[in-house]
Amino acid sequence: MTKQPRWAPDPETYAARKSTTDDSYREVADRDDQVRDTGVWWTEVDTARMLPSDTESAWRRFRANLPELVWHAASLEGNSFTLPEVRTLLAGVTVGDRPAGEERQVLALSEAYGALRDLVGYGRFHIDKSTSDRLNRIVARHETPDAGRFRGEGTLRRDGRELLRTRFTTLQERLAETDDPRLQALIYFCSAARTRFYAGGNKRTALLMMTGILISNGFDAVVVPHSRRLELDHALDTLVTTDDATELMSFLIDCAASEA
Repeated sequence: MTKQPRWAPDPETYAARKSTTDDSYREVADRDDQVRDTGVWWTEVDTARMLPSDTESAWRRFRANLPELVWHAASLEGNSFTLPEVRTLLAGVTVGDRPAGEERQVLALSEAYGALRDLVGYGRFHIDKSTSDRLNRIVARHETPDAGRFRGEGTLRRDGRELLRTRFTTLQERLAETDDPRLQALIYFCSAARTRFYAGGNKRTALLMMTGILISNGFDAVVVPHSRRLELDHALDTLVTTDDATELMSFLIDCAASEA
């Protein structure tokens, strides 16, 4: 039976807490270094299941599948738009009987994926704060006045913004030392989802950045089907309550392998 994650009302706090005696707390040689650099830790995962292609082919498939990518990403946020409705909306036709907030979310995701398509297509995608900020500014623009700015950089000034900038810098340095772009993408997604750099749209922004890393290196985008949302929620719950990213990484690899 799949464990149902128990979310606390406060997004900063989670009701499910795992004991340090849990078998998920395995010995990892450089665990302290992983946590120091990224905020999460992980054991070895089988990235070989994510099969390589080439950048041009991956980019073409990414462009062709944009409506599906937008639909899945929106569905994971609880958006009720169906795939045909997403196609209709992206064609410029308003869909009736749907909440305005959900429509804005779909359109923002579409624009963000379009921006990512152009960044990769013109060779301008980089694993840097300005790229992440640009994508977040699009996906979260209807959700927070601080879209595109790290928590503490916007209207609510907090001392923690320097910690977030430092974490992003150490994350970049860790990725630069990681030879496997598949592992780079997985580390980035897990670290960004755990750290929550922004006031809103963190998972969507992390997903976009992960997609950019993969496509730029000749790997297809990872599609998390909306039908596997509970599995994703469970893996995220494990990540946030234990800092262990192994389950989430393995889940994302399985999604990629299932699409192959």
